[in-house]
Amino acid sequence: MAVTAANKGPRGGVGWLFALTLLPGALVGGAFLLTLRQSGGSAWAVAAVLAALAAGAAMAWRFARAVSRPLAALEEAARRAAEGDGSARAPLTGPLEIVRLARRFNEMQAAREAAGARLELVSSVFSATAEGIVLADAQMRIVEANRAFQAMSGYRREELIGESTRILQSGKHDRAYYERMWRAIAAHGHWQGQIWDRRRDGSLFAAYLTISRVVDAGGAVSHYIALFSDITSQRLEQEEIERVAYTDPLTGLPNRRLLADRLRQALARARRDGTLLAVCAIDLDGFKAVNDNGGHEAGDEVLVAVAARLQRLLRANDTVARVGGDEFVLLLADLDEPARAEEIAERVVLAAREPVALPGGGSAAVSASIGIALYPVDAESPRDLQRLSDGAMYAAKREGRDRFRRAGGG
Repeated sequence: MAVTAANKGPRGGVGWLFALTLLPGALVGGAFLLTLRQSGGSAWAVAAVLAALAAGAAMAWRFARAVSRPLAALEEAARRAAEGDGSARAPLTGPLEIVRLARRFNEMQAAREAAGARLELVSSVFSATAEGIVLADAQMRIVEANRAFQAMSGYRREELIGESTRILQSGKHDRAYYERMWRAIAAHGHWQGQIWDRRRDGSLFAAYLTISRVVDAGGAVSHYIALFSDITSQRLEQEEIERVAYTDPLTGLPNRRLLADRLRQALARARRDGTLLAVCAIDLDGFKAVNDNGGHEAGDEVLVAVAARLQRLLRANDTVARVGGDEFVLLLADLDEPARAEEIAERVVLAAREPVALPGGGSAAVSASIGIALYPVDAESPRDLQRLSDGAMYAAKREGRDRFRRAGGG
């Protein structure tokens, strides 16, 4: 507010002059009252009014600058922030209200900058870690995969996004395996274990896998996080150790130790499914003569050839094992009737008769004597089944060899 007044002068001069300039905010208003007693004072009065107006205008200009400059600076900071400049800050100048607004803006920018730094750190860890990381939605569709997993699986990121995690399944795990996995996740929120998965080129890789579920504010599952550690080399080494421990080095067939494990598993399935199971003991007739006449090299050639023939005769869920020098065992699972075991035994007898070509020229001939014991018809325990099949095999030898016999004289 600006006030200009003229005191009362001598008679015949200015009666009085009053000039009022109001500045409500950025608005300027003026009220002027001028009374002249004589015409000679009019110039002085006009000058006084102009002076009052000039003072008001100067004050208005200073006020506008005091408000507009901080507002312009705040607007510029907001523009930079909108363009992604996390360091943009507004100066703390101007009227108190603008200073408060600028301070709040700067606090918001600082919080955004800190959150951005944390997000950048998480992104760096996600990208740089040696562990494969896959993020999937609640329907197990892949929404993100880091570089380590892309290298591990052979898939590019764009090939994975939107795909079901089933594209990674190796086929080495049965349905029960995955059911146990998901029961654990439902009960505990996570699962850990070893798994075989399939690369883009079809080859398999082994991983130690941790799957954790992510829930939203309402408690519903929104995502799953899978962490993969590649253990392929360790698993291959382990499998090689197991192969040496559980297989026959000459023929590559399961040995007696692995046969015992397979027999336990097959019996469990037969009890559960109510099916028949046959244990067939096989001994090669005339094998000693091959060794005596042609040496161990000829004997080994016969064993390898017979093993290959037996494998070709069996179904996918059957097992043939070498348990001794010239002794083999067939494990026939999921039989619907005893006659099925006898049909397979007859084919084995015929296959064993075929001569075996020897590396140095000539051939060797052997035959097979086979004993059959059936679960649950003849016995129910692994020990009794093997004992009875051995007894039936020796009975076949006594009767002339090159034949099969059922336990109990069948």
